[in-house]
Amino acid sequence: MDVVLIAAVVVVGVLGGLNLLLMLAVLRRLREYDGRWARSGMDDLAQRRFLPDAGTRVADFSATTLDGAEIALRDPAGVSGVDGPLLVAFFATGCPACHDELPRFVQYAATAPGGRERHLAVVSGAPDEVADVVEAVSPVARVVVEPDEGPVATAFSVRRWPLFVLLGQDGTILAGVGGVSALERQAVSV
Repeated sequence: MDVVLIAAVVVVGVLGGLNLLLMLAVLRRLREYDGRWARSGMDDLAQRRFLPDAGTRVADFSATTLDGAEIALRDPAGVSGVDGPLLVAFFATGCPACHDELPRFVQYAATAPGGRERHLAVVSGAPDEVADVVEAVSPVARVVVEPDEGPVATAFSVRRWPLFVLLGQDGTILAGVGGVSALERQAVSV
């Protein structure tokens, strides 16, 4: 009986070791493919699927910022409450990439022309979870806090966070990118 038990433990141990080696080989291969994917530009292609297309019109929306200003897009009047293009940044509280992009956005918005009036930060999440994001973006942008799938995010058809959209005065999207570095690369200015 003891010999059978020892043999079973040895067999299970050998199988576990083989499984571990197989998993390490698979992970190494995935890293190789990940590098190839990035070098081929497929990352950008995959992300573009979730980004709004330039030239499309945003659905009508209305929102009140935390400081009481009304921002609305009503057909055919265009964007009210803003003089010129509007940079709209979408952040979500449960999004690690949003927290990574937050300081970059604050720095970009602080130096972009147009000032606070031409930047809007839309923060999705529970009111008790958004305080740190609101505190960070308030000096450089007007802020709208809304639940997940709120009216502004729905109007822009947001499918990924973070998202940065340059909205023309007539309500058409001039550019939509997934990161501040992409915004800077495109030399998009507000």
